[in-house]
Amino acid sequence: MKKKNVVGGLALIGLGAAAAVAATHVQVQFNPSAQAAPVIQADVKPALPPPSTQQVTEARTLSRTFAQVASQLSPSVVRISITKGGGGKVRGRGNNPFQGSPFERFFGDDGDEGAAPGQGPKQRGLGSGVVIDKKGYILTNNHVVEDADEVKVSFADGKTVAGKVVGTDPRTDLAVVKVDGIGVTAARLGDSEKLQVGEWVIAIGNPFGLDHTVTVGVLSAKNRSNLQGGSHYEDFLQTDASINPGNSGGPLVNLDGEVIGINTMIAGIGTGIGFAVPSSMAKPIVEQLINGGKVRRPYIGIRMQELTPEMAKGLGKNAPDKGALVAQVEPGSPAEKAGAKPGDVIVKVSGQDVHAAKDVQRVILGRKIGEKIDVEVWRDGNHVHINPLTQELPGDDKIASRGGEGGPNGSERTAQKAKLGIGLSSVTPMLAERLGVDPRTKGAVITSVRDGSPAQEAGLQQGDVVLEVDRRPVQTADDAVKALTAERAGGHLLRVRRGDAMQFVVIPSA
Repeated sequence: MKKKNVVGGLALIGLGAAAAVAATHVQVQFNPSAQAAPVIQADVKPALPPPSTQQVTEARTLSRTFAQVASQLSPSVVRISITKGGGGKVRGRGNNPFQGSPFERFFGDDGDEGAAPGQGPKQRGLGSGVVIDKKGYILTNNHVVEDADEVKVSFADGKTVAGKVVGTDPRTDLAVVKVDGIGVTAARLGDSEKLQVGEWVIAIGNPFGLDHTVTVGVLSAKNRSNLQGGSHYEDFLQTDASINPGNSGGPLVNLDGEVIGINTMIAGIGTGIGFAVPSSMAKPIVEQLINGGKVRRPYIGIRMQELTPEMAKGLGKNAPDKGALVAQVEPGSPAEKAGAKPGDVIVKVSGQDVHAAKDVQRVILGRKIGEKIDVEVWRDGNHVHINPLTQELPGDDKIASRGGEGGPNGSERTAQKAKLGIGLSSVTPMLAERLGVDPRTKGAVITSVRDGSPAQEAGLQQGDVVLEVDRRPVQTADDAVKALTAERAGGHLLRVRRGDAMQFVVIPSA
């Protein structure tokens, strides 16, 4: 017989004694003689000695440390419940657009589990947050309070008050909520940069509505990125501390009781892979949201991609093997005015070595608007310094890139490259208009990409416009064909436009 209890929306199923034994391939042998007793052998010896008193004491000390940290943080960790008018969409267990995806956001739901989007007068959801200022400011995730009409904040002592969304930042998935009229206990924001992989961390939140749940794990990795795509800024901490739907916005803390991350995403329930926005990223965001309600970011106007060994070979002799490859320089941007060029490899920013594009991003985001930055680039065998003056990052509508569109039906004047697996056609004003690019654009548009071809493996798509081959501009499809048929060790380095974005691609010689 099954017994089902529901605690905070989580179904707990207890099994009766009949189901308690579930062994497989159990054999019981009896002595054929009714007089003889069963023979029991118990000569197996432990492989290790019992723990010493000192070891037990040390283990209890660590355990007590976890308990003390949890006790200190408990008054600062809150449950955030939101209500949104009918017709909208709240991310919850029964209505979660990320459900089943590799990075399903963990956001609980205390409404009807099977409700469809837009049905009913109101929809409800819940998440977590942490008080970071005695004035009542609470840090949480943007996706916890996004589009909320009403916010309620519940504390460990059972008190529930109304909350007001002060500001949100979708790019980092952070938000600040404020409560008034009550005394609060603020947690300290620590320095996530000082964390070492393998250190103990503690997650506190309200998974599945189970308030103030404490889980323990280690910091599994730092600087995780490229998990969401789009226009997000990613520099996640990874942890195996158990976090689940409802933990969103709750703190990840170190053994000093400092908040070093805000839990924001998981790689599937029960995987032991969770991600948190580091405190080093959150601090400047919080300050701006509290002081002005929005975030203003510095910007120099470049788009970068990771420098692969194949691309380094394509750039020429003595090209660096580490750095950030400049794929595009925005017209009229600070970087263009300072002299940056596509194909530059950024090797240092403000004296700091650059190993990847995120290193450049991290340094620039840490600067003030209007500040001059020293950028050292490798260009055609020389090291060049440029000094862009940061400006405020334009709105998303001005910098968002569009994906590649379907292939044009223009006149395909050049041959399909059998070895590379692409078809090429010169860009005409009509094709440029259909592709959404400047009518004055010169180059060769990719009209087809054969499945399994080197071009497909390199990531080329139908509708991409080839602008350069091996750092030389391409005016027509004939130019591209001629360049691609030339033998070149390490393959050809193509610079292509896809929508509004530029990127470099390496393909083998035809």
